[in-house]
Amino acid sequence: MKNKLNVFVNQFKVGELWLDDQGRFCFQYCEPWLNNPNNQRLSISLPLRGEPFLKDSSYAYFTNLLPEGKILSVLSRNLGISDNDYFGLLKAIGGDCAGAVSLHLAGVMPSEKRTYSYEALTEDLLLQKLKGLRDNPFLSVEERRMSLAGAQEKLPVYLKGNQILLPVDGAPSTHIVKTPIQDLQGTVINETYCMMLAKRMGLEVPEVKIHKIGDLSVYMIRRYDRIIAGEKVVRVVQEDFCQALKVNSQQKYDPTLQDYFGLIKKECTDPIVDSRKLFNLIIFNGLIGNADGHAKNISLIHDQKGTRLAPFYDLLSTHIYRDFTKKMPGKIAGKKRNFLHLKQKHFRALGHEIGIKPNIVIKTAIDMSEKILEASRETTAEFKSLYNTISIVDQINRIIKNHADTMIQELSPKKI
Repeated sequence: MKNKLNVFVNQFKVGELWLDDQGRFCFQYCEPWLNNPNNQRLSISLPLRGEPFLKDSSYAYFTNLLPEGKILSVLSRNLGISDNDYFGLLKAIGGDCAGAVSLHLAGVMPSEKRTYSYEALTEDLLLQKLKGLRDNPFLSVEERRMSLAGAQEKLPVYLKGNQILLPVDGAPSTHIVKTPIQDLQGTVINETYCMMLAKRMGLEVPEVKIHKIGDLSVYMIRRYDRIIAGEKVVRVVQEDFCQALKVNSQQKYDPTLQDYFGLIKKECTDPIVDSRKLFNLIIFNGLIGNADGHAKNISLIHDQKGTRLAPFYDLLSTHIYRDFTKKMPGKIAGKKRNFLHLKQKHFRALGHEIGIKPNIVIKTAIDMSEKILEASRETTAEFKSLYNTISIVDQINRIIKNHADTMIQELSPKKI
């Protein structure tokens, strides 16, 4: 057994991760965790049991803790680790991951709450680090041991008042900062506006804002997988749908809507409520023109109350970008479709596919289409009052109006 890593949830060791002689991922829960009355499974794909998970059966869960694409390639180069050596990358940067998990070498314990350490920087130095994330993702050359999934440049930070601090030695972060995507215009405004609109529409989303650092405007989101109580930060067990469905990040667009709703019905404590929430998200993404609602952009929380949908995140209008697909990520009636091309028959088929009565599906789509027209006007006014700009917002609102008007016309009662 080589390269063993201890897996922790906060300060509790939950198990061990290692590679077998063929380089395959192996994981086993430890006995004290299994006997702990407050234990939780790390993942639906890793139920609590004494037997080990061998032959890469834990591979999807752990590798989905890592970033993707160009970020992973740059990170690997900076660390001198092959970009397909996922175990080595987890060993290098797995000190503060999405959810409650952290990974440490044998003999190394995660920091105690009383010894969490955060570094304050001058605005100029912080600005320099944020602008350099393209070449130094997660500040990896500084060995801060931070990781987040996804393909966008971002940085976990600790927010104290209005001051941004950087975690040291795997201390938990409280917020995530995203810098503008270089080749896509206005992503910071786009995502902030769409998240504010989602909140006004009644979707559960974390707090977001645009934060100005020198001449750089960044998107800041409060982490829903952290509980902040005074000076204490507690990590919350969560996983994305790729991890739950045992799907590698490269196949994040493959799971179907039936897979999503089947997972909720089987695993969530209140499947009716969470099924409605997920369907509302699907309609909302269609209305704003978000074609990137893949399996890594939806997550579950596991706690003492059971399993439930996590607040929604990564909501933005991809339709305003010319080269982005206009098709929704999940198949409806057998194929991926443009939201504008959906007919009554498609919504009825979708209802049958996901186990929600077709009439409820249609009524929800109409109600949300009507509601978003007023909500977008109110959110635009709020956005302008906060940031004194509606750049990009007008483009998004034109897409919303077109999609909402089309849905109302297509699904109106007179046509049923």
